[in-house]
Amino acid sequence: MKPVVSLAIALLVAAPAAFAQSGSPTGGRDYQEDVYVTPYWTRMPVIEAIGRANMQVAPNRASFSVTYLETDKNAEDAMKLAVQRGKLAYETAKKIAGDKAIVQSSVSVDAYYEQYRDKDGNKIENDRADKIAGYEARVSLSVLVEDISVAGKARAGVLALGPESSTPLNTYLEATTEMNRAAYEAAVSDGAARAKATAEAAGSKLGKLLAVQEGSGPCLGRWSTNAGTDDDYYYRSAGAPPPPPAPMASMDSVVVTAAKIGRKNVTITQADIDALDLPSDTRKQSISSSVCMIYASGN
Repeated sequence: MKPVVSLAIALLVAAPAAFAQSGSPTGGRDYQEDVYVTPYWTRMPVIEAIGRANMQVAPNRASFSVTYLETDKNAEDAMKLAVQRGKLAYETAKKIAGDKAIVQSSVSVDAYYEQYRDKDGNKIENDRADKIAGYEARVSLSVLVEDISVAGKARAGVLALGPESSTPLNTYLEATTEMNRAAYEAAVSDGAARAKATAEAAGSKLGKLLAVQEGSGPCLGRWSTNAGTDDDYYYRSAGAPPPPPAPMASMDSVVVTAAKIGRKNVTITQADIDALDLPSDTRKQSISSSVCMIYASGN
């Protein structure tokens, strides 16, 4: 029995030491596993650098909307007229931009009423059901174009139908995964260059990279995963946008789309589109990235 007692005593003596070790802030593990418990700078000299990148990229999306109004004594007839104009506009946009145009449409109708004058001479609508004068149908098209080079012509095509209201052509950038990755890589390169410059200024040697954290916050302080912006940017030019398509041969008399709207035959020709295709320059837009990098530092 004596060997058993000796073993038990040995375990009791060893237990406090094991508990003290596991109860320490790091638990005996490598500091890389405890970056949130014990900061880097408490274990070794480090150099922190914030890498920033700002890529200038041409916009790759355009959007606009138009509205067509028609009136008639009969609600159904008013809607039919408005829908016919909307369909022709839809076909025109698709004819020009193909599957690069995403067109969403809607139709609504409202009654308008007879008016009378009050004692002060102001016109007031008599909004009783038996005083309906007619109906106003409204067809709206919201167009998203994924090819900037044809966006202006697509808008000109739907403007050729004379919408009662329209919005300006809005161009913007929809960042892709590849664009975001390129900005991140540029930010990492910038951070490495900054860390090297810091080490040289301090007369120190830049050691191995310990951590890279995406975001604008300092690695040695507040932790953040949100990409930030700053006035001090590292600029990297994006690739040039694709060249515009070759000019089309003269098509002034060529019918792009045609339809019968009510009792009228309506055609949209290339000349109609060209007449309403207003030139406009597009401004490049930014994709930003920021990373925090920590390097070991030595003599």
